Amino acid sequence: MRKKKRDSEPRSMNPHFWLRSIIYLALILVAFLVPLCCGDYTKVFSASWFQMLILTLFLCLTISVCNKLTDIFSLRKNESGITWCQITILIAVVMWVIGFLIVFDIKKDSRYFLALGIIGTMLSWIFQDTLKGVVAFLHVRLNHLLSIDDWIQVPKYNVDGEVKRITLTTVSVYNWDTTTSSIPTSVLHGDHFVNLRKMSDGRTYGRLMQKNFILDTSQFHPLTATEAERLRQMNELRRLLPEEEIHEGVPNYKLFRLYLYHWLLNNPIVSQHPRLIVRWEEQSEAGLPLQVYIFLLATAFSAYDWQQTTITEQIVEMLDWFGLRLYQSPSSHDLNQCLAQLSDKESTNRKETQS
Repeated sequence: MRKKKRDSEPRSMNPHFWLRSIIYLALILVAFLVPLCCGDYTKVFSASWFQMLILTLFLCLTISVCNKLTDIFSLRKNESGITWCQITILIAVVMWVIGFLIVFDIKKDSRYFLALGIIGTMLSWIFQDTLKGVVAFLHVRLNHLLSIDDWIQVPKYNVDGEVKRITLTTVSVYNWDTTTSSIPTSVLHGDHFVNLRKMSDGRTYGRLMQKNFILDTSQFHPLTATEAERLRQMNELRRLLPEEEIHEGVPNYKLFRLYLYHWLLNNPIVSQHPRLIVRWEEQSEAGLPLQVYIFLLATAFSAYDWQQTTITEQIVEMLDWFGLRLYQSPSSHDLNQCLAQLSDKESTNRKETQS
């Protein structure tokens, strides 16, 4: 818990931020005071190098202040403040570029225009990920696709956790395994990601549980009279299935599927919406898969995992009631047991050493 608290603190609390801000302010003051001390300040103010110095310092100061405000707004979950801080940075960069063109009087017919175009093309290629990140930021923010504390999953980057910081270029996520991931904002525009915020807030029917249980078809058989009578005596089955459903000759796999469906339908931790499905999947060489497609009411990470595990364990236990079992590929132990039955030597399932 301590680590999570440290990770959630804004980066701007770092004293280096204040040091940078003081240096920027000092340089701006010096830039204005030096010309005044020299006397001929009009000539200095009109100099191109001085104007670009002021523009550059203004840009750096704007970026630093906006980054600090972004950290504060992230901590307070002020979504509009985060968006406007990052847009302000973007506007400041654009103004710096425009100021550069104006200060050096670079026009279409200027001799520097071609060189500037080549440099701009090279910079666009070098910083293409940054430019994509800007587009992605505007896309996800203006369409309300991502907010602070949203639970997102980005399978390609193994990211699964809560969003803690959003900027023009990066998104910081605190993962459930207590690690922190920083991914390019462009990933959220170009690649697949899942936002689970509505589900975690309880604004959906529940959280999906989808599992396939591959059954060994060699155990499929019609119930005998003894098996049918034994099942009719079980309170668990009598509460959910009418006695006429449990009779001699009914396939055990059919009765199991029917009971499992009604058991899930009456389970208080399972939602009946938007769908509750227990169905057979396509036959495979391993066996016949039975798919359970349900929504659990618990959406929190720990509670959901606990309920999912409990249901899985119960299903595995039910299989034995109906004389069914899960398919499992033969292991070395199984092969050794078969060989042991064909020979008089007892199998130990251990590697024999050569003498």
